[in-house]
Amino acid sequence: SGQLGEESSRAAPMAELERIFSVAENNLSTEIDSFFDSWKQLSANPAGQTERQIVLQRGDLLARSFDDAVTSLRGSQRNINASIESKITAINPVLQEIADLNLRISTVEISGQSANSDRDRRDMLIEQISRELGATYYEENGKVSLQLPGGQPLVQDTEAMTLEPQLDASLNLQLVLRTGPSSTTELSSDMVGGEFRGLMNVRDEIIPDRMAELDHLAFTLAEEVNTKHGAGYDRNGDPGLAFFAPGVEAGYAKAMKVNDALDTSLIAAGGDNTGIGDNRNALDIAALADDLTVMDGDDSFTGYFSKITSKVGIEAARAQTSAQGLEDAMVQIRNMRDATVGVSLEEEMVDLMQYQKGFEASAKFLAVVDELMESLLTLKR
Repeated sequence: SGQLGEESSRAAPMAELERIFSVAENNLSTEIDSFFDSWKQLSANPAGQTERQIVLQRGDLLARSFDDAVTSLRGSQRNINASIESKITAINPVLQEIADLNLRISTVEISGQSANSDRDRRDMLIEQISRELGATYYEENGKVSLQLPGGQPLVQDTEAMTLEPQLDASLNLQLVLRTGPSSTTELSSDMVGGEFRGLMNVRDEIIPDRMAELDHLAFTLAEEVNTKHGAGYDRNGDPGLAFFAPGVEAGYAKAMKVNDALDTSLIAAGGDNTGIGDNRNALDIAALADDLTVMDGDDSFTGYFSKITSKVGIEAARAQTSAQGLEDAMVQIRNMRDATVGVSLEEEMVDLMQYQKGFEASAKFLAVVDELMESLLTLKR
């Protein structure tokens, strides 16, 4: 149940990531190609004012596409935070109800009475907690104790702990388990299971990994372009400035922008300072688009991004397939359990119909007997 909860909770946010990267693939890959195409167009007319302006515009649009992708991923993280907060709000009353049922069941059964309906209710709630948090339990004297995969208690005897939301330094919502007035434990994804673990895994591992890959792509592209641009000469015969604003790799996809100091006259299209008709550096920069070793020695810019998109698609498909497979397995387990304890809705319905017919037949028999008795009494009078 906990594993099913984990995989099923990952399916929805992974589908959202797949959508984000599908949109980004159309936008970002297109903008990468368009950016280098603008350099190719400039090489055909290196002195052209319009072509130079287009290069700057394409650089700006490329930077915005990286920013849009990161913004969408952060939005997905916020959606997961909202989902976690909602689950925290809903789960605390369930834990308290389990603790209350512990008291009621033990009290009823000590008196020698049956508490089957309360036990059924508690079993249903335990299954819910197991799916959401991966909790395990044991029973003693009619009372169950629930604990997290990390061993932290959720319900002990007739006492329920509470989960609380807490923002970390990155403004991500974290789980805190309160076990007493001044006793709390921050729960990492390794300490919980079920739906919470699945959501935290996507938010804290998968999304940051994809963001880091976007940072690496944006930073490498900017570095390669800046290196080439710095080796060329602008229309004034001066060495080229950095085309993209320098920075560090971490967070660069969000921070990427065209150097504010650039204008059309400072586009370094020439290979030397002999004249404005030289297009050799523009050709060198345009050629970066087809360089299959520019990304870590084994890929192009667009090829690297396609691999990121493929990772997301494969992970989304795996989450969906795993969730469906586990759901099917859970249905089979429930059916086997019901068969073991002799509970089948169809069989129970058939039995009820038979009992009803038997009752109706008995009622008719008693009615006949009653009429006969009335007749005998009448004759006796």
